[in-house]
Amino acid sequence: MTTPSNAEIGHRNQQMLERIRSQEPQPHREGHYALRVMTVAGRTSGQPRSVPIALMQLGGVQYVCSPDRRRDWVRNLLAAGRCVVEPDEHELRDAELVEDEDGATAVARYLGRLPRVSDEWPFPGDAPLEQVLPFMQQIAVFQLHLPA
Repeated sequence: MTTPSNAEIGHRNQQMLERIRSQEPQPHREGHYALRVMTVAGRTSGQPRSVPIALMQLGGVQYVCSPDRRRDWVRNLLAAGRCVVEPDEHELRDAELVEDEDGATAVARYLGRLPRVSDEWPFPGDAPLEQVLPFMQQIAVFQLHLPA
């Protein structure tokens, strides 16, 4: 697993934020992902932090995934428990960490939709569910829900 530097991640994220915000939003479709911008409060500063994300939709539920729980946006989302997703109609979402088969299925389906899979994931892009499950406490998968 290769870990890019914070500067590389920051530069890549800024480019993606600009791209996502400048284009017509991708539609949400079952079994597919749509690119969005997620903003979450910083766990220390409380200041809004925006990152590009891919929302995977399975069974009508939206998921966001990360190959590493130590990423700042993941730690911020764990602390805040909610985020804003733009440009969706119902922007505010509650975020629930999932470490079960549903989460592993979301990751496997998401990776299967990518044109190429990053080597940041601790398993191959075509990994079956059984190969993803042992890593659920190392990676992060969140279900995003409308607030109650």
